[in-house]
Amino acid sequence: MSFPTYFSNFPDLDYAVSLDKAGNKTSIKIKDFFHLLKVRDDIYKNVTIFSPYVIKDGMKPDQVSKEIYGDERYYWIILQANDIVDYYNEWSLSFYDLDEFIKTSYGFPKSEEIHHYETVEVKDEANNLLLPAGMKVSSDYAFEYPAFPGSSTRLTSRPVSVSNRQYEYDLNLKKSQINIVKPELIVRFEEEVRSYGYRLDRNMDKVSQY
Repeated sequence: MSFPTYFSNFPDLDYAVSLDKAGNKTSIKIKDFFHLLKVRDDIYKNVTIFSPYVIKDGMKPDQVSKEIYGDERYYWIILQANDIVDYYNEWSLSFYDLDEFIKTSYGFPKSEEIHHYETVEVKDEANNLLLPAGMKVSSDYAFEYPAFPGSSTRLTSRPVSVSNRQYEYDLNLKKSQINIVKPELIVRFEEEVRSYGYRLDRNMDKVSQY
């Protein structure tokens, strides 16, 4: 993935990559991307700048950026907009990589063992939600509700089991459902990042003078 030029104004920091037995650290210079998580919090609260997007199988952030904006350099904004710091653990895997991950992490038959139990959706006759689906509960959980309003007949909804494999599938599906900055606003957003980095760099220069 290419390195976006608008990060050039962000200050460098020493990032420790190893520590020897004597306690001496080996560091490398990286851009201070940690500040990037705080860029214009007020903008992020404005949900109208986002559109939902589902990551296609195997697509990486730069490929999503290329598809949506016609330029791969906006992949950092995609990651930032979804609070993704650890790409390897927070970005969705391809179907193949997911199955390999499950095989390595669990093996067989552990992959088919129960991970947890969760509720199934329950609604009344008027389509009012009584119990949402997907709530993690104990295996002996039971939800009782009237067959219809005023009825003395009680119905019972019991949870369903979710295997380790299904849990990982569901988790990966959630990771694939992201938000993107609307294409017509991406240039303005990039300018905000540039401006923020410039102000940050100047402020750190002032601090270093004392």
